[in-house]
Amino acid sequence: MGKQAAKSSRRRAAATAGSWLALLAAATLGDGASTVHAEVKADGVRDGAYRLVVQSYDRAGAARPVGSIQRAVTADQLRNGVHVNLVELRGAQAAAKRDPVIVAWIEAGEPNLEFDGLTARPQPGSSYGVASRPAQQDVARISLNRRA
Repeated sequence: MGKQAAKSSRRRAAATAGSWLALLAAATLGDGASTVHAEVKADGVRDGAYRLVVQSYDRAGAARPVGSIQRAVTADQLRNGVHVNLVELRGAQAAAKRDPVIVAWIEAGEPNLEFDGLTARPQPGSSYGVASRPAQQDVARISLNRRA
């Protein structure tokens, strides 16, 4: 496969997240956009409404996430597993240089952060989990089994 065909293939893969943001990112950033598929589970959570925040980083210890999402979830959904598609936006050169990591956590309440939770940080007592970013089409499995 030639270099141009590989780029086109990566753009199509980035757009498969199924959202307008994924399509826009793939069209404008090309290789600088990708999609992470994750499943987040939490056992032992009390019934109620939660805010789930998922962020991806180019490497462990990085200060700024390259992708994020937040959504409302219930305890039942967390026990069964919540599937999320996370669009990562970065420069094309940075896409090849990464040791990526995904962080997810829950807090009681509804999503009330800015649009996607990009600047959110876990509050003390939040349940969280960490996983390595999977290969292209694989799903990262994150278990919220730690406390902030």
